[in-house]
Amino acid sequence: MRHIITLFIFILLGISSVAYADIVDPHELLQQKLAELDRTVERRDTYFMRHEHFIDSLKRVAANIKGKHDERALFDIHHKIYNAYKSFQNDSARVYNNRELEIARRIGDKNLIAKAQCDNLFTFMSRGDFTSAVDILNATDLSGVSDTIKADFYVQAVRLYSDLSNFTSAAWDDKYAKLSRAYSDTVLRYAAPGSYDAQFAHNFLDPYKVNTEERISTYESMLRRSDVPASLKAMLHSMLADAFILKGDKELGLAHKAESAIIDIKEATRETTSKHFLAYELYEQGDIDRAARYIHAALEEADAYNAPQRKAEIGRALSLIESTRYKSINNQRYTLGFLLGGAVLIGLIVAVMFFFIRRKNKQLAAGKRTIEEQNAQISEANERLTNLNKELNNVNSKLRESVKIKDEYIGYGFNLNSEYIEKIESIYKLVNRKVSVGQTEDLKSQLKMSDIKEEKAKMLQEFDKSVLRLFPTFIEQYSELFPEDDDTLADVSEGIMTPEMRIFALIRLGISDNNNIARFLNYSVNTINTYKTKAKKRSIVANDEFEERIMHIKSVR
Repeated sequence: MRHIITLFIFILLGISSVAYADIVDPHELLQQKLAELDRTVERRDTYFMRHEHFIDSLKRVAANIKGKHDERALFDIHHKIYNAYKSFQNDSARVYNNRELEIARRIGDKNLIAKAQCDNLFTFMSRGDFTSAVDILNATDLSGVSDTIKADFYVQAVRLYSDLSNFTSAAWDDKYAKLSRAYSDTVLRYAAPGSYDAQFAHNFLDPYKVNTEERISTYESMLRRSDVPASLKAMLHSMLADAFILKGDKELGLAHKAESAIIDIKEATRETTSKHFLAYELYEQGDIDRAARYIHAALEEADAYNAPQRKAEIGRALSLIESTRYKSINNQRYTLGFLLGGAVLIGLIVAVMFFFIRRKNKQLAAGKRTIEEQNAQISEANERLTNLNKELNNVNSKLRESVKIKDEYIGYGFNLNSEYIEKIESIYKLVNRKVSVGQTEDLKSQLKMSDIKEEKAKMLQEFDKSVLRLFPTFIEQYSELFPEDDDTLADVSEGIMTPEMRIFALIRLGISDNNNIARFLNYSVNTINTYKTKAKKRSIVANDEFEERIMHIKSVR
């Protein structure tokens, strides 16, 4: 009845276990655990040193226990030292196991002797000496021993024959597997229902009685127990991993193997198979570097623990991994050599291309300089052409102005000459008529009536009109060359220029010779010079710029 209740509880726990497994991403979990294991492996010396300091502290406590009345206390401290050594260093564990056996026998307590024998059994089993372990199992008398210690002792028997079965056959159907299952029944007979020993033994029962899902659920339940030390949880994670792998959840199983290896290192456990198992699986998956790192760590720990069987198993895996790693390194070397050769070839090609590109760049630069020089020459030529155009425009403007002036004054000259010819012809007729009839005195009086001055004034007015037709703003622009209060400009009538203005009007028309100006205006040359000098002195511009400013007076376009 007790076994049925226990089985029912395990089934319920299995249902919750499966539900939890379904919400975990196995691949992501595995990668996280492997990354954590990598970091832990790098720091394992720190954990081992800390454990050695712990052992030293226990030894100091043992050294302070003296006298036979403290035998039980001495047994307890030696048992603690043994537990600290049992998965850390096998030779030292055997030493302290022998001491606790001596103390237990001196005390004569069957429970203590059985407890020490249980430790003795584990010591030989963990180093792979299965023959000695079986001898201890068969020779140990458990009569008069408590059920709890019997359960603990037979749990070691379950593990012993399970290890023997794994060592000889992978099918879990040989005689050692049957013995392991038989001892599981024995454990369940002595262990309290729901205890760690009962749960442990339950999972080693016949597979027809306990399926894989139930085993997974039981292991997960055991991992949640508060009375299970971390060192045992590492073993439980490893066995849970085997169950998941058997079920087909390989990545989830490997994640638990990684967790087992992490706990082993942190708890300074060197008697372990998780790193060895992980190394081989990662080797199978092609993660050679990580596999090599784990297998070397496992070998170092097996050497330090002094477990010949473990070293032999690890050695076989190590040779396989290192052989593949060596091939991988050689392949990498060949690949590196090929890449290096390719890089050298590419470098040569780049160098040649650089040479040709550089030479082409020089040619392009030379061509660019030639183009720039030609552009500069073209720019200079364009600038010269622009200046020539400006000069031509100025010349053309002056020519047009000159032509207009000539046209104006040719017409003016024709009109003037026509008027004078008519007047001379009229005078000639008058003279001829009066002389013919002898009216000389009347002729004299008629000739006196002709006023030359009036004719001259009229001629100058006509001159002014012709100038202002050509230069409508002549008077205004001329006046701008003098101060606003210049008195000589006050008497200027509209359309009538002063004698001074007429002198500079002739200069603007292109008559620069003083003799010609004097002859036209019926002045002396001195008078012309005097007018010009006075005008320049009164002007607001420099003397040498005055006539240039006169020449800039605009004509009609």
